[in-house]
Amino acid sequence: MHETTRAGIIAVYFLIIFFSPAHAQVHSDEWRFQYKPLAGAYELYSGELSEPRPAGSSGASLSIRIDKEAARQMFAQMGPDVPNLCPSEPGERMRQKNDLTCYRSRSGKHSCYVGFDLGSGKSKAGNIC
Repeated sequence: MHETTRAGIIAVYFLIIFFSPAHAQVHSDEWRFQYKPLAGAYELYSGELSEPRPAGSSGASLSIRIDKEAARQMFAQMGPDVPNLCPSEPGERMRQKNDLTCYRSRSGKHSCYVGFDLGSGKSKAGNIC
């Protein structure tokens, strides 16, 4: 066999292996830190969540609601359910860690809440019953 033929065969094998679905699968499954789109909503307010007022010069807080895929992933990572003392619907599940609270409805809809005191930067509850 000629050296150029052998080199050609090796090159073809390399291309087959490199561009095969198995090789592509390995690379597509690699995790990379990458920001993703986020579904949700927020509200700026002053006072307490139980009696919110418009944000003003006396201080402000931020309440954030995270929805859809991000909330689903967060809920899945938070560990066991805790008793839901104020479910909005029968079968709703709740998970809570400090100031982060996530819910899963019976229909599978996820939402998470967290808040921040914008004066201090400290986290606080983002929702109440």
